[in-house]
Order: sequence, then structure tokens, then C-alpha cells
Amino acid sequence: MSSQIQAPGYRLASFTCMHCGVISQMHWADLAIPQFGSFNSTNWVVCACQHCKGESIWRKSGNVGKGTLAYPKTLIAPPVHEDLPPSCLADFEEARLICGVSHRGAAALLRLCLQKLLGEIGGKGEHIDTDIKTLVQGGLDPHIQQALDVIRVTGNNAVHPLDMSPEDLRDYVPVMFDMISLIVEERIARPRKIAERFAGLPEKARQAIEKRDRPKV
Repeated sequence: MSSQIQAPGYRLASFTCMHCGVISQMHWADLAIPQFGSFNSTNWVVCACQHCKGESIWRKSGNVGKGTLAYPKTLIAPPVHEDLPPSCLADFEEARLICGVSHRGAAALLRLCLQKLLGEIGGKGEHIDTDIKTLVQGGLDPHIQQALDVIRVTGNNAVHPLDMSPEDLRDYVPVMFDMISLIVEERIARPRKIAERFAGLPEKARQAIEKRDRPKV
């Protein structure tokens, strides 16, 4: 499973540092230019991580209390789950690479990753909503269904903006990474681990279990 990520945000007191990957307190300072014995304010703000002292640069927007990340462009994203199917790998990795530059692009790629992932866990990998419905009818855990729909709805809003603001999308992209890893853990990794443990039981014990569970004629 991926570690917890707290998305960076303008003037937040703490978030996951883009340099060291640690959730740390942040120190903010407005940048000013010395001129004729005084200082003129600018639209730029520097943020320093109190854990590694790494800095990020932010540009103030026209709205008070708003700003956008200018440097570094790469945000911290969870690592790829070791059991993520190869068919999904390229989309997940590309989403990690661009999430600091384009939240919309990352969300759209993670939606595509989900579509392919559904084809690996019992769906057809063609229509996300139809695959989720099929899995739910087959007894899908409600929490996994909710994780699937978080990715589906956020990805849809990235491509066809509806009720989600750019700020909401920024906050939800790290959640989408976590949901992908959660689904892989619950639907692929955990069953694999249990099957491996079962296969490691003594042969006589496995035969006895199979005999116990064999339908009686």
C-alpha cells in the first residue's frame, strides 16, 4: 500500500515536501526586491520545509489567499503498487510524472488506468460504469465500489468539468493514486498472498480441506 500523502497547497501550515517526501511544517515568506533603500513587494512567495530545508516557489494569484506552485513542478505521488498489472503501469507512471504540472492530465490518466484495471479484476475494461455495476452485482465490497467511483467521478470531471473546481481536483489527485493502490491491494495482492499461504500448507492438510469442502452426492 502507498504511504499517506498530504497534497501541497498555498500557505498550508504543513504538507508532503516535494523534496524529501516527509509531511512537515512549512515556513512561508513573501519575496521582496530591494530598491532605493527600501523593499518593493512582489507576487512571489517562498516556502521552506522545516525537515529538509528544501524550498518551493509560489506565485500569488489575483484572489487573496490563492497561489500556484511554480517550482518544483513535480509533486510527490505514491509509488506504484508492486501488484499493479503491467497493462496499467504506463498510465500510472505517466500520471505520477505530470501530476505536479497538470492535475487534469493526471486525473484523466488515472481514470484510464482504472478502466484497464477493471479489465483485470473481473470487468471487460471497456465501460467503467458498466464494469463497476457488474462487480457490485457479483458481491463487490462496498468500500471498493466507493473507491472505484471516486476515481471514475474525479476522472470524468477532469475531462468534462462539472461540479469540481481546479482546487478540488488538485486535492483529489493524491486520493486517486491511493484508491488505485487500495483496489490493487484488496482485489489482487491480498488474494494472491492468501493463495500462496494456502499452497504452502502440507499436502495432507490441503487434501483434507478439499475433501471437507467437496459437495456431497
